[in-house]
Amino acid sequence: MSDAKVHAVERLAEFEAAVRMFADKAKGAMSANQMEIRRAFDFLESQLATWKAEIRKAEDDVLQAKNELVRRRMIKYLDRSPDTTEQEKQLRRAQAKLAYAEEKRDNTKRWLRLLPEAVEEYDGQARPFNDMLEYDVAKMAWFLEQKIAALDAYKQISSNTGETP
Repeated sequence: MSDAKVHAVERLAEFEAAVRMFADKAKGAMSANQMEIRRAFDFLESQLATWKAEIRKAEDDVLQAKNELVRRRMIKYLDRSPDTTEQEKQLRRAQAKLAYAEEKRDNTKRWLRLLPEAVEEYDGQARPFNDMLEYDVAKMAWFLEQKIAALDAYKQISSNTGETP
């Protein structure tokens, strides 16, 4: 028989368990990433709808403010034009609100256009890692399992012949 000393096969088994646990956690994290990507798309799509609705409301507010300003200017009191400061402020506020909503809509559209490119870049890097988790780690765990079984068998043979492992 050979002089091989086999110690701490349990540590190898612990390592195999750690490898399997790592693979499970990593697969969970990759799934969570995919769910977050889907949520990001859903969020942006809902935001786009929200900002479009806000734009419609802001356009109505601008129209209403313009109409109020025109009405106010049409009123004459002793051949003097009335003070329209308040209506002008209201119109500027409505126009600012409209510009803000349009800016947000444009930003959302830009992100909806850029997100697929970013996801594609992420997928390009994540796919090999996913494949490694799916195949290489499984092969490594199987390999470790086989080596542990072989070492256990060797220890069994050594203990039957009276040698100390």
